[in-house]
Amino acid sequence: MQGLQQSDILLVDDSSEVAELARFAILRMKLTEKWTWFNDPEKASDFLFRHEYTARRDLHPFLILLDLNMPRLSGHDLLRMLKGNKATSHIPVVMFSTSTDREDINKSYELGANGYLHKATDADQMMDTVVDAVSYWTTRNLPAR
Repeated sequence: MQGLQQSDILLVDDSSEVAELARFAILRMKLTEKWTWFNDPEKASDFLFRHEYTARRDLHPFLILLDLNMPRLSGHDLLRMLKGNKATSHIPVVMFSTSTDREDINKSYELGANGYLHKATDADQMMDTVVDAVSYWTTRNLPAR
């Protein structure tokens, strides 16, 4: 179990630009220094479903921000896996997507998403959205542990 560290926030998004804006917003507002970015949902899945990780609820994040449209494995696919597994179903997952398609939104909630946020094209608006979400899930919400 060596090397496992708790991250308050996990961002799963294939865009390095989104990751950099999120990182900047989170650090600027001093919301947490413990966050992890996965640019590939398969790597995130490999990390999240390792037995030594799933068995340690104290390591689970306060929030997973999950992009919807990614290559190979979609955000809906990873969401289905997370919410379908007893060890990870309690982790809050908020979809973070450019899509405003009602079908995408409805499917996200049907699969167990805890929220759905629209990624603004404006960098400042996107960072404000990240700050609002991260602030709520790290300072206001009481997580399952």
